[in-house]
Amino acid sequence: AVVSTQSTGCAHSELISSIIKGGGGERSKSDYQDLALVSSLLAWLRSNQHTTEDDVAVTIQMQSTSAQLQRHLLNLLHSLQLPGKCTTADTDLEIQTLKLQIVTNVISYAVSAMGNGNVINALFSTELGARKGHGNSLSLLITLLQKALDGSSHHSDNYSQLTHKAFHVGQLSTEEQRELASWIVTDTAKCSASERARYAQIRLEQLADNKDQELTLYTQLTENLVYLLWRHVHHYTVHGRADTHQPKKQLLSSQDSIKQLTRELSHHLTDPFLKKIVDFTSSKNTSTVTSSFTSALVRRLRKLITV
Repeated sequence: AVVSTQSTGCAHSELISSIIKGGGGERSKSDYQDLALVSSLLAWLRSNQHTTEDDVAVTIQMQSTSAQLQRHLLNLLHSLQLPGKCTTADTDLEIQTLKLQIVTNVISYAVSAMGNGNVINALFSTELGARKGHGNSLSLLITLLQKALDGSSHHSDNYSQLTHKAFHVGQLSTEEQRELASWIVTDTAKCSASERARYAQIRLEQLADNKDQELTLYTQLTENLVYLLWRHVHHYTVHGRADTHQPKKQLLSSQDSIKQLTRELSHHLTDPFLKKIVDFTSSKNTSTVTSSFTSALVRRLRKLITV
């Protein structure tokens, strides 16, 4: 599976490009399934590329195309929308989950591609706000983080409602039971009352499982987005200021960008926004380890903002 990752990534670069150009609006479910698999494989390879001799060989083979693949993957973040309004249609459910999976995979890839050293491979530029267009900037990370928090809150509420309905399915109206049961059996008119209730419960449990899966993805996505954001802000505000080895013109431009970033950070990473991150990662949907790690990152971000 590892050896085929390079060829798989190259073979699907056309699919990735077409989704970027088309905005991801008219792709088939199989396209998104392929892209979810490819992005998962590439994220895995990027984080495990030096584990075995085979991995090293694949990494060497990929060097000529890795930069192009990386650009394609990061550009997907502009083209794919995170799940919005909840739906009960099977195809819509699967596609919105696949889109969330792809975005989560791409962000996981970015975490690995960034590197673990003190000075990172910066993948996102210093720009904040919408005035800089659609480049890969800190503005994109913050926008994705806002959408992830909003989406997770919405889906968490929906998950609670679905599980409550499944537990109290007998309290639903006959019409609502029939509508839910129709996703399991074709002719609900032939069902007894107990059968109709059971089929309705099965459908509600399917929907709840889907929301639970999405909440797990949102948790991983949120943690990685906060980590990327903190590493980049720390890189620019701490190590960026100390980097005096650039050409003078480039150095002045870089220093100006960092000063502007420092001035604007507090307007984008507000206390309510940071609190929302901590509240989400402290919810019952996340583990204690995730909650502690993300909360620590938020505290570090606060320190950088106030420096």
